[in-house]
Amino acid sequence: MTPYYETELGKLYHGDCLQIMPELEPVDLVLTDPPYGFGQNIVNRGDCPAYKDSYEWNDKPPPDCYFEHLIENFSNLIIFGGNYFPVLWNKPCRGFIFWDKIQCSKNHADGELVWTSFDRNAKQYKFCFSGNRYGWEGRINGVGKPSNRVHPTQKPTGLIVEILKDYSEQSDVTLDPMIGSGTTAIACERLKRKWIGIEIEEKYCEIAAKRIEQERKQLKLF
Repeated sequence: MTPYYETELGKLYHGDCLQIMPELEPVDLVLTDPPYGFGQNIVNRGDCPAYKDSYEWNDKPPPDCYFEHLIENFSNLIIFGGNYFPVLWNKPCRGFIFWDKIQCSKNHADGELVWTSFDRNAKQYKFCFSGNRYGWEGRINGVGKPSNRVHPTQKPTGLIVEILKDYSEQSDVTLDPMIGSGTTAIACERLKRKWIGIEIEEKYCEIAAKRIEQERKQLKLF
């Protein structure tokens, strides 16, 4: 397979992850944020440019066979929005992650549940969602700044970095089968860890590649 984009640490593939995953090299961790199936209602509309697009990709959640493939083929799984996918409820989850979004708005959820396959105590991360929306990671005083968010469900890079630190090793390869705007890859690049990403929407492949390249340029400066 020819990657859409690659770096020394990772490869981004454009296509259907169910077709691509069986062809991949072994990986140590799957960390992903699939569509929840809420259509245009996934977030409150606002002035963020990422909210202005149509969300056809979010009209339905992934089919059960997607999650069944992950469970059957990978040992270590971290899946955002796990409470929305009933097929996952058949697997006991001792190690749920709770993302406390430190909300400063009553119009948004206080947090989000993340399903994992890890047999360990549940863990909480405090990371400001509004800070992510406006490009000021972890800081509520970012609210009101011009938005640089490029995907409506984009997670804070710093949050993914901290999860990777706690749930994987430096030598691990991380796979995100629905990588969207590339945040998982950017977090891996920041940690100098190997990654593989798959994205079915070419628009987001292009966005992800540009974001990853920008991150790499910034890392070279330091």
